[in-house]
Amino acid sequence: MFKLLSIVLATMLIAASYGLMAGGYADKPELIEDPTVKGLAVYAAEHLAMTQNIVLNNIEVTGVQTQVVAGMNYRIDFTGKTVNSPIAKTKSCQVVIYVRFNSTKKVTSAKCN
Repeated sequence: MFKLLSIVLATMLIAASYGLMAGGYADKPELIEDPTVKGLAVYAAEHLAMTQNIVLNNIEVTGVQTQVVAGMNYRIDFTGKTVNSPIAKTKSCQVVIYVRFNSTKKVTSAKCN
């Protein structure tokens, strides 16, 4: 019994040291060019335009992380050029979009600098 408990604890420590904790975000660089993720980034840019008056075009996804919940959370980093200012500036944004299994989606956080 002690041996089994030791193995389980050792496995958990190794997983924790590599960032594999259950419920956490996982980097997904292979999704940067994914059409679904690009569509979610555009959806987030539309959300930013409506809620924060930040109008962006030339959206480019720079990073993706996912988290399995009762559906999927996508943490997406992207850049875009401002449209509603005299000089186009590049903004870096990070959004979290919750996508349910029935494909409904909601922006749960959004920030740009």
